[in-house]
Amino acid sequence: MKKDDPIRKYLLFFIMSAAVIGAAVFFFHTADKTENTRNTVTIIPKTEVMPTDFTRNTSSAVTSKIRTTASRTTSHKTKTTAVPTSAEYVRIDINSADADELAKLKGIGTVLAQEIISYRESCGGFRNIEEIMNVKGIGENIFADIREHIYVLEPVYDEPEDETDISDIPETEQDTTEHVPTLEELAPININTAERDILMLLPHVDEDTAGRIIDFRERTGGFQNEYELLLIEGLSRSDVAEIMDYITI
Repeated sequence: MKKDDPIRKYLLFFIMSAAVIGAAVFFFHTADKTENTRNTVTIIPKTEVMPTDFTRNTSSAVTSKIRTTASRTTSHKTKTTAVPTSAEYVRIDINSADADELAKLKGIGTVLAQEIISYRESCGGFRNIEEIMNVKGIGENIFADIREHIYVLEPVYDEPEDETDISDIPETEQDTTEHVPTLEELAPININTAERDILMLLPHVDEDTAGRIIDFRERTGGFQNEYELLLIEGLSRSDVAEIMDYITI
């Protein structure tokens, strides 16, 4: 029995050690599970109601019904609010209409209707609708309101007059001759400044004589008096006497 005592002691020690170790393992396992439970976030999925085919069809039908009802309501309102005016459907011939018919036009009363009749009787009728503005009391504003409601059978308009443009005339037809001044228009001619062509307008002065006159005035500084023309070769006293009526210095 004494030999068995150490064995029992060892066995008892082993059992107690196992119990302590088991208790420690159980304690730590329980504590760790509790901590994990505290830190766990529970996610609850959000459920969304998905429309079924019946729901979609019902919604579409309701929407379509609402739109149809609105369309019918709008159409009904449009028809009831359209009020035709009396002048919209009037269209008359102003050359044959009587006073009552003319008075139906917008802005035309009984007075203007009678004025229209008086004008067409005095002028033999209107040639076109624009001519109605010649009637006293009818201006552009009234004409603008009634022009769509009046007409004239076979209206007549004046054709614009053709204005001949000189640029359209062929060059051969244009007068290209320059005006040549006469002696009477230029007299008296200053023989100290006149050009050769002007001097040749004087009586008895040809191209050669005109050249001699120009040479003389250039050499002498100009004529001092008319009688110095006697010094020009080719001019006689009678020639100079006739020239003196048309010259000056």
